[in-house]
Amino acid sequence: MSPFVVQTWTPAATDGLPRRYTRSGTYRAFVPERLTGRAVSLSRATRIRTDEAHERARGALDALRSSGLGLVGDLLVRSESSASSLIEGYEPTLRAVALAEFVDRGRPVALTVARNLRAVRASLERSARTGGSLVAEMCDLHAVISPRDAGVRQEPVWIGGATPLEAHYVAPPADRVVELLDDLDSYLDVHPHTPVVAAALAHAQLETIHPFTDGNGRAGRVLLGMVLSRDGLVPGLALPVSTELFRDRDRYYAALDAYREGDDDAIVAVVADAVCVASDEAVRLSSDVLAWQRAQTSVLDDHLAARSATGRVRHGSAHRVIAALPHTPVLDVAHVRELCGVSDNAARSALETLAEAGIVRRDRKTDRTRTLYVAATLLSLLAP
Repeated sequence: MSPFVVQTWTPAATDGLPRRYTRSGTYRAFVPERLTGRAVSLSRATRIRTDEAHERARGALDALRSSGLGLVGDLLVRSESSASSLIEGYEPTLRAVALAEFVDRGRPVALTVARNLRAVRASLERSARTGGSLVAEMCDLHAVISPRDAGVRQEPVWIGGATPLEAHYVAPPADRVVELLDDLDSYLDVHPHTPVVAAALAHAQLETIHPFTDGNGRAGRVLLGMVLSRDGLVPGLALPVSTELFRDRDRYYAALDAYREGDDDAIVAVVADAVCVASDEAVRLSSDVLAWQRAQTSVLDDHLAARSATGRVRHGSAHRVIAALPHTPVLDVAHVRELCGVSDNAARSALETLAEAGIVRRDRKTDRTRTLYVAATLLSLLAP
């Protein structure tokens, strides 16, 4: 049976548009084979690489747990969500995203990435649930990623080209989407594969179905991370897999194309490589953050000693803020007041001391009702 179905395209509007937008005609939409029960063929090299990916990921998880997973857990979420958005062409600075998330306002592109950040963070909580539908959870999170496009599409979607008549790829017709998502859900319930293989296939299948009018790539990479977490490879941890996918986008896109042509090996190899690199990156980030905290504590001590008549340094709220910055790289007086259990004046004094020492930067533009303080040098450790 052919994997294509013939569809008719009639543009909704034609007045004043170039001819390429106004042509009617037929096109072929791709309908993928069901994933549940499908035979999957992988090369020996890819099987070896997936085994290595599992070993490295578990080693990274053990290393992070021993050094303090909480130290970098949220920073890894930021790294993954930013890189996933970069693949889609959203390129705000990590500082702009952190500020936009904190105040829920900012430039549209920063807010777009901030929404993806919230979705990745929520995905870790949702993947910990037992007996739930990962596809349903992913659809809920898609509404966070792209609220204007929430819900399964009711129209054709395609990749490349002004219309489906000239597209690089046309996804399945809208009336096939629900049954294909149900099949993907069934696969995730009963699949016989290791987490890396299952995550790669589920991601590629979702990208092939393209169930939403927009935000499919970001939702698909959220699903990839949820499978790795729920299937026990890195429970509760967001490996920055998208960073490596972003670095070699051409290979990633080619692997998705190959998947649609019946080649499972390419996308599994790409994801296995990305998991290996992401595992190493997670351990490196943990080391870098610990070094950053030590360095900033030393800077703070020197700053306080220079201001003290005796040269003695008393550890207080400012030191506690340094310890908290990996969890909350943007702060204001109210947050420090709650964090340290101090008065507004004491919280403001701690933040101003950190700003004077160059550990955080003041931001008075994002929210003109209050001063925000950003650990910009910490966020720079996440640059892909």
